[in-house]
Amino acid sequence: MSEFINLNRIEYVITDACSGRCKHCSNGERSSRGESVRAEAAVDTVKKLARRFSVRSVMTFGGEPLLHWDTVCQIHRTARDCGIPRRQIITNGFFSKDEEKIDTAAEALCAAGVNDILLSVDVFHQEYIPLPPVISFAEALVRHKAPSLRAQPAWLVNENHENPYNTETKRLLQIFTDMGIRTNEGNNIFPSGNALKHLGEYFPAPDKIDLTALCGAMPYTTRLDEVSCIGINPNGDVNLCSVTIGNIYNKDILDIADEYNPHKNPALSAVLNGGAAALLQYAKGQGVTVDTGGCRSACGVCRTVMAALREKENVYGCDLRNANPARNQNNR
Repeated sequence: MSEFINLNRIEYVITDACSGRCKHCSNGERSSRGESVRAEAAVDTVKKLARRFSVRSVMTFGGEPLLHWDTVCQIHRTARDCGIPRRQIITNGFFSKDEEKIDTAAEALCAAGVNDILLSVDVFHQEYIPLPPVISFAEALVRHKAPSLRAQPAWLVNENHENPYNTETKRLLQIFTDMGIRTNEGNNIFPSGNALKHLGEYFPAPDKIDLTALCGAMPYTTRLDEVSCIGINPNGDVNLCSVTIGNIYNKDILDIADEYNPHKNPALSAVLNGGAAALLQYAKGQGVTVDTGGCRSACGVCRTVMAALREKENVYGCDLRNANPARNQNNR
């Protein structure tokens, strides 16, 4: 067993391609080649990790995962056959306008063992994504008896914050409530990518960020030496927050897990022991000056510094620049 990895969850970014261009997206406007996770490699990874660890959950998201719903089904079917109890997908529900294709995909997801479907519904998605196909997809899932279907909103600041975005989100959610589809607690928008560009006024000023917060203290994160979840990108990269530790297309996933040791690297050790503040000090000692004025969270500072260090030298024996740091936090 890996000393620093004890997995209970695997997350697959099926594709960076998306049917929306949402202003709250943490991925920003970076271009996508539209590639998807290779199904065979993803299935192999599920099998091996399930044998080694007590994996309790597999999630697929994106981008828009249902642009490649056949791959999604293969992953979740394997997870079911491996005895992984929670098999989730987050989708905006818009991958086709063809009613027959929508129904076919919904039926296939249910048959593949997907048992928790989170449907992104909020003002940000619906600015670009038409409601009728999403409603048709939701109705098809109900028709095919999806075990769990919930609307998953993205809240600006938090659910109770009074702003016009949250007000419109609540109106949209009511449409699905009237269909008998309950609302999940959703998530608070992470200040990164498009969210920071278009909604920056709602996030803390840079001088109010607590840089002493230790690694794992921020939402959606865990310590880099207590890894319980990994993310796998369309290009095969295995990600832990802002760090890429290997690639499943050129190395066995179990070897990647066994060889991982964050304490052997001074940059990762710094952020583990002293947070972003210590990481900044380490970078300064290496002669690396980093402009963090555009960051609105300790995680944002960490990612920016890690990228700057990578430009100077390979700080961990892997390409930090290829990491998908936020893993689209605002669609999780």
